[in-house]
Amino acid sequence: MLDVLTLIQPGRSTIDIEHICQRLGYAPATAYRYVRELNQVGLLVRMPGGYALGPRVIELDQQIRENDPMLHHSRDLMAQLCTHTGLSVLLSALYDNAMITTHEAYGSDGQQLKFGRGRRIPLFRSSTTRVVLAYLPPRRLRQLYEQHTSEPEILQLLGDWKTFSRAMLQVRRLGYCLSRGELEPGRCGLSAPIFDYQRRVLGSISLVGSEQAFAAFDPGHMNHLVVSAAAEITRRITQDIQPAAAPRN
Repeated sequence: MLDVLTLIQPGRSTIDIEHICQRLGYAPATAYRYVRELNQVGLLVRMPGGYALGPRVIELDQQIRENDPMLHHSRDLMAQLCTHTGLSVLLSALYDNAMITTHEAYGSDGQQLKFGRGRRIPLFRSSTTRVVLAYLPPRRLRQLYEQHTSEPEILQLLGDWKTFSRAMLQVRRLGYCLSRGELEPGRCGLSAPIFDYQRRVLGSISLVGSEQAFAAFDPGHMNHLVVSAAAEITRRITQDIQPAAAPRN
């Protein structure tokens, strides 16, 4: 049902029943029922051209901004990285099989980020996603690989499974990932993974800037900055989980 909300995108601010049925393959009765239920809880609202996102979406976005643990523990570190380097900083989270930017801090160049807050990042492109993929359980990583390499472009990008798995192992050994020009020409990304208290990967923090800006820094120093920031965010998230007190005799 929530897939209906994903149909509202730039260039299409409203949707109707016909469009929902065409895109998602629903029967009209099913589409009407889903729209009615989404409207009742405020996720959709009726407009002259069909249905648009409702006020409940804004409310949920505010709740995430205020209460998301990874975001809560990252804001100050992102600001520090941004001030120290002049580069932009992205915080991205893994949701199901998608990487989504949850927060950004803009660098001194003032350039808008193509994949800023709320944007999905292509799953196999950029350091932001690959540094997370590298820490997924092998079975899940293999499933994602097989799901997407049916597309010739992706297969050409990743190579065969043996080549791809070796590349992921190398990222794990380093603890960070660097990419150049994969999302935007002339721009680089340097990312490190963030984990929960069980060492399950949650997402990543990334430094993003022009190739010229990256070239002005010592690579070892840059690696240390982003890895240290990710480790501190992980430590803070882990610290939030307090073990249950032992029962008294």
